[in-house]
Amino acid sequence: MSAPETLLPRFQQGARSQQLLSVLLGDYWFARTEPIPSAALVDLLGLFDVSNDGARGAIQRLAQRGFLVGTKEGRHTAYAVTPMTHEIIDWHVRVLFLNHRAPTWDGTWTLVAYSVPEDAAGTRRMLRDQLRHLRFGALYDALWLRPGDAADSVRATLTGLPEPLHPAQLTVFTGARLPAGTGRDAVAIAFGLRTHAARYRQFLQRWEPVVRRLEGERPETVLAAMPDYGGDPGIAALRVRTSIMTEWRMLRRRDPQLPDELLGADYPLRRAVAACATVYDALGPPAESAVRRILRHYRAELAGLVTHHTFAAATSLLTES
Repeated sequence: MSAPETLLPRFQQGARSQQLLSVLLGDYWFARTEPIPSAALVDLLGLFDVSNDGARGAIQRLAQRGFLVGTKEGRHTAYAVTPMTHEIIDWHVRVLFLNHRAPTWDGTWTLVAYSVPEDAAGTRRMLRDQLRHLRFGALYDALWLRPGDAADSVRATLTGLPEPLHPAQLTVFTGARLPAGTGRDAVAIAFGLRTHAARYRQFLQRWEPVVRRLEGERPETVLAAMPDYGGDPGIAALRVRTSIMTEWRMLRRRDPQLPDELLGADYPLRRAVAACATVYDALGPPAESAVRRILRHYRAELAGLVTHHTFAAATSLLTES
């Protein structure tokens, strides 16, 4: 049997500490607005080998971006997550936990065709970036498509362009159907599905060995045997669980989130979901316990507010039906 440290991966050092902190707060401080002492946040990041200066810098940058808001408590500073609208909360929940479920699709598309002058390269580039952000794919250079009706999203996005487009420069078609000659291969190229599939397979190569180990033994048994985490199963669970969620967030936010009919039977999304859910759900309780310990050291009443969530119960996180 392989050694535990070769099966249970270390946290990915390439992930920025800002992203790491946002993952931790999303996983264990979900939809809460009570301020957490900055020293506790520094200690949390320290579990992932982030230096004190690096942690403080990440906290300050998240505050500058508006994700955190600081408050003074005597001589000390605490930070709260800026309240989010129900729509934003539900969007995050669906993207991370629910959007792999096959959406209903009637076979129609939203098409965006545009003609931007050569001397407006900046506008053209921003328009393409915004269409990608809306999960459109480029069927041709100036013809983009997305399953379903996304006309409202396109119109809202156009208001953010540096120079408004004349109505004659852009047309949005809804309820469109592709010609019979436009097959799955063309759609796969438009959305870069080969690249996305390769990312999911890399994810599986990294995490399916962890799944097999966790399915064969109790999580506490596996985690407690990890010498590189000092024999602390809670910290081990926190690091591994945060690592997989950080990777998963990147995968899902890059994914065009197409209906199953467009993916093909061999697309690895389903396997990747199952692997992520197994690791994430199994390690939730010990990871939550580790976060509680850190907060209890600074503010005992905050420790009782720490929670964790799972793929299995993700629908309970939605604020709107």
